[in-house]
Amino acid sequence: MKCLIVIFGLTLLGKDTLSQSCRTPLGSQSNCISLYDCPQLLSAFQQRPLLNNVVIFLKQSQCGFDGYTPKVCCGPLPPQTNPSQTTSRPRPAQVPDGTVDGSVQEDSYPAPRGSCGIDNGDRIFGGQITDLDEFPWMSLLGYRTKSGKLTYQCGGVLINHRYVLTAAHCVTGEIETAVGKLATVRLGEYNTQTDVDCLGNDCADPPQELLVQAAYPNPGFSDKKTNREDDIALVRMATRARYTGFVQPICLPDSSQRLSSGSSVYVAGWGKTLNGKSSQVKLKLGLPIYDKQDCVSKYNTLNARLTDKQICAGGVFAEDACKGDSGGPLMQRTPSGVWESVAVVSFGYGCGRDGWPGVYTSVSSYMDWIQNTMRNTNS
Repeated sequence: MKCLIVIFGLTLLGKDTLSQSCRTPLGSQSNCISLYDCPQLLSAFQQRPLLNNVVIFLKQSQCGFDGYTPKVCCGPLPPQTNPSQTTSRPRPAQVPDGTVDGSVQEDSYPAPRGSCGIDNGDRIFGGQITDLDEFPWMSLLGYRTKSGKLTYQCGGVLINHRYVLTAAHCVTGEIETAVGKLATVRLGEYNTQTDVDCLGNDCADPPQELLVQAAYPNPGFSDKKTNREDDIALVRMATRARYTGFVQPICLPDSSQRLSSGSSVYVAGWGKTLNGKSSQVKLKLGLPIYDKQDCVSKYNTLNARLTDKQICAGGVFAEDACKGDSGGPLMQRTPSGVWESVAVVSFGYGCGRDGWPGVYTSVSSYMDWIQNTMRNTNS
């Protein structure tokens, strides 16, 4: 399956930046550099499972940015955070019974302004690793394989109690034969490998695992189209999500929204990092909107004719969206502090190639389809 993945990695090669002095969480004098230039913290970040106390130490070590790239104050971990000294038991996926909730009128529309897109605090510039309750609309899509195993291969965002917005290639076509049938939506997840998600003494509620009642890909989508146009879909859950401090809907833009080149947007999810492994914890990355005409010209060389309903973002080496986060959001924070899901991760040329932005499906271009589909399927 050729799908884009979000690399929340930091620059591994090529960026010659001046390091600044800093103090590590242990109080030692050091330099503020890329994580991938710091072998002590990189080895801890690559451990599986990634322990909560290691996550905390990595967050405490973050010391700034080089453009959109987060940096860390490089130094050793304290002895008690040695990953080999503690293990973490994977949490079994709890799938509910076959109960299906009746229709509720408010679920026929995206969550209204004032009750969506509300994140807990101003932390987007705090680094790569999110907090427990950051981006509470993030969703994982679970697929039932032929062997009966539940595996998570795509992302999405919660837009009201009943619906998740994702990519069409995450619900139909090649993914069904290559992976399996879409079965569940997981909400409120943070660390996919722990029973209880905690950062220090702060612990999250257990994730909500909800059965999928139906999926609605945009009728214009086809795996056979090189340009992946109309790569957007809605997933209706069999039961309504329960809003908590860790599960909330994101706002959708109005149909008139236009993003200018260079605007800052953000991606989040559990996609692969530069070390080639999927992250266990929810990560985030800032990206710039890429010039559309330049993007169109690049993809024309691949016979992928982009439409005016697609957005390009990224284009910086090692900072891109990659496998594991297809269907996830491209997000923007409005001047009023509300978060909007402005696009859906669709595809790209490789992963993190310098000069090659990722392609995203514009949400504003499909607002009429989203609203009509929700009204028709929720009756």
